[in-house]
Amino acid sequence: MASSLDALLANEKPEVVRQAQLKADRILMEIRLSEVRALLQKTQKDMAEAMGVTQPTIANMEKAGKDLKLSSIKRYVESAGAKVRLDIELPDGTHLAIPL
Repeated sequence: MASSLDALLANEKPEVVRQAQLKADRILMEIRLSEVRALLQKTQKDMAEAMGVTQPTIANMEKAGKDLKLSSIKRYVESAGAKVRLDIELPDGTHLAIPL
């Protein structure tokens, strides 16, 4: 019988779980940046021109392991014609949305 993810994580050291979560968060961020661009039918070249940077700069922003500043993410998203909102989930489960 297969174990659930929660059961597997319960048997791991807290630091291993924390590192895995950080890596998963980075992967999701990478996917989402390129996904924004793809959903808006923009190429990396289109994004580069809109941001006033080179195409390799855009590729680098979308690359695995990048820890981008919030201001860079905002500029990227706005260059695609979209808007950024920061959603903070508080310990009690309520959310605070902050337009950037």
